[in-house]
Amino acid sequence: MVDLMSADLFSKTAYVIDTSALINLQEKFDYENPVFKAIWEEIEDLILSDNFITIDFVEKEIIDDYLGPKDFLIKWIKRFKRKRKFIKKVDEAVINETIPIVNAEYNSGFLNQKKLADGKNEADPYLIAYCKVHGFKLISDEKKFVSNKIPEVAKKNGVQCINLNEFFEERGLKMVRKNGN
Repeated sequence: MVDLMSADLFSKTAYVIDTSALINLQEKFDYENPVFKAIWEEIEDLILSDNFITIDFVEKEIIDDYLGPKDFLIKWIKRFKRKRKFIKKVDEAVINETIPIVNAEYNSGFLNQKKLADGKNEADPYLIAYCKVHGFKLISDEKKFVSNKIPEVAKKNGVQCINLNEFFEERGLKMVRKNGN
């Protein structure tokens, strides 16, 4: 049983989720498992109020690059995309904010050089720029305290980055043991 009573359901905090966190969400908290129903309901409510999003580059990474089971994620994303929710296109302001991030991190190992050589865009700098432009929190399950991973690059750019567990805590999502069972 998940207790949502302590969650600030009217919070105006908006979240942007990266590829790693979205994949981990699906793999660790299976949508079909009733134990995790409240987690998915909370996320879907946030999506419908435009307070939980991702960018088009993340959708592309899942479709083109993710080698795991992606059927659920693709269908789930499309369900909200049809309602013009969840997937946001990167605009000019975000692109302009991405340029200094790419320049600063070009040789740090933050960017996937193979993707760049193949002419593909990588979502990570755009996610950070999107959050910076719009004042959103970034959800990433990449390792903290590693200089060339999303949490540290986000921090350098003034963007708050949390992992899935911190998101659950912030939203008041927790497992509660039933008394007597």
